[in-house]
Amino acid sequence: MLSESGLPLGLIEAVEKSYANYRRRQDWPLRHGAVLPSATAQLSDGTRAVSAGNKIFKIPMGESWFGFLYNLLAEEIGSDWFAGELDRPVGVRHILADWYVIVCERELDQDGLFTRHDHAAEIGTTLAFRSVAYDIFCLLQAMNLSPKLLARLRHPDQFEGARYELWVAATLARAGFTIEFFDEDDRSSKHGEGVATHTGSGKKYWFEAKRQHRRGFDYLRAFFDRLPLKVDAKLVAEAMKKPADDERLIFIDVNRAPWEGTVGSAPWIGAFRKSLNLLERQPWYRLDPNSKAFVMVTNHPYHFLSTVRPDPQQQFFGTAFNMPEFKPQALDVDHPVIFELMQSIDQ
Repeated sequence: MLSESGLPLGLIEAVEKSYANYRRRQDWPLRHGAVLPSATAQLSDGTRAVSAGNKIFKIPMGESWFGFLYNLLAEEIGSDWFAGELDRPVGVRHILADWYVIVCERELDQDGLFTRHDHAAEIGTTLAFRSVAYDIFCLLQAMNLSPKLLARLRHPDQFEGARYELWVAATLARAGFTIEFFDEDDRSSKHGEGVATHTGSGKKYWFEAKRQHRRGFDYLRAFFDRLPLKVDAKLVAEAMKKPADDERLIFIDVNRAPWEGTVGSAPWIGAFRKSLNLLERQPWYRLDPNSKAFVMVTNHPYHFLSTVRPDPQQQFFGTAFNMPEFKPQALDVDHPVIFELMQSIDQ
């Protein structure tokens, strides 16, 4: 059968499909950074083959992309372990299992497929679970998902720190870095997380990820966290004590209660900057020009999530430590790689 243009309909459909795939791959870097999209193919049995890294997964045709991510998380972190956690009672099982149960309640349809995602009805818990799954996908695509990091994610007492390290590694991958992790079992000396190499420039950065510890949700702490109390930059000091052969890139998460005001107006931001300024005035740093770092400060309030409220606002700012020559307005010229990284985090 011919179309009004005289061309076969099958040819037009094939061209339209090819163009749609081309546009999707062109738009992907603008939305998702340097991590490549999955390759997908429809199979003869009515399912789809979807890639993640060097692995191929088979999913039902009706399953959403989010459903693929949820199942990917369970597969990578350990299907048997995850199923075992789901069988445990509330209050005892792992927080990932708690989040997954809520995701299932909101997004599973009558056929057992994840098809009911509603962006307008998003809550913090569902986004928290999906963001872990997406970070795992990004590191799979970058061929850099650490089994030791997955093991730490399974450990309840290590989940907070491991989850932040996962985000940092995935963020670097999305910003166009390759990562070489340090050996976590090496106790002979202090070390950071690894070395990140920017693929475009070859620039190397020693990087560290540190997150302020919180044991679950504390309403009293959440109340005080809204006040302009002192925020100690000791996590930066701890990172600076570790030797580094390359320029330092330090990620700090303050893990404070969600801020509902305007972006950038949270009291902890000014308090952290003040504490950081006091730290760099110490003679130890002032007299050592090599004791400097770029500092990326975030607030990802995973432990202050609600099952009814929307996603808690996440905040970020980047700055420099012990770098008097640092000029934020000239960052794109003086430090283009750091500028690209900050743009990637923002976007």
